[in-house]
Amino acid sequence: MNRWRLMPLVVLLMAVIAVGGCLLFPNHAPVASFTVEQNTDTPDPMVVVLDASGSSDPDNDEIVKYMWAFEEDGVTAIAPLASSKTVTYPVLTVKYNVQVSHTTVNLAVVDSRGGTSIPVSMTITVPLPE
Repeated sequence: MNRWRLMPLVVLLMAVIAVGGCLLFPNHAPVASFTVEQNTDTPDPMVVVLDASGSSDPDNDEIVKYMWAFEEDGVTAIAPLASSKTVTYPVLTVKYNVQVSHTTVNLAVVDSRGGTSIPVSMTITVPLPE
């Protein structure tokens, strides 16, 4: 009979631990980061490689989505192929189809628990063909 009297206390204690665990271990937002390099596999100077594999998460959660956005209309993702201006790969090779000397690339990443980073932007120089 004493077991049944303790049951509400045990349930209450488990609920407090569950809620407290969420408050004690919140999901911190990941940190987006990327580098830009000229693609050495092609002589075309308007092809660049964007690499976000250096993005991280303070909770060590897996980064599951890379959201690239380009401010210029004349951008084509060529590896891997993409049909829109926002793609979800950590390393992306893009070709600028119009001659621009400076352009802005934006990146946000999402972790496995749904945390989204603050977007980061970088203005890059795209060498114009000679």
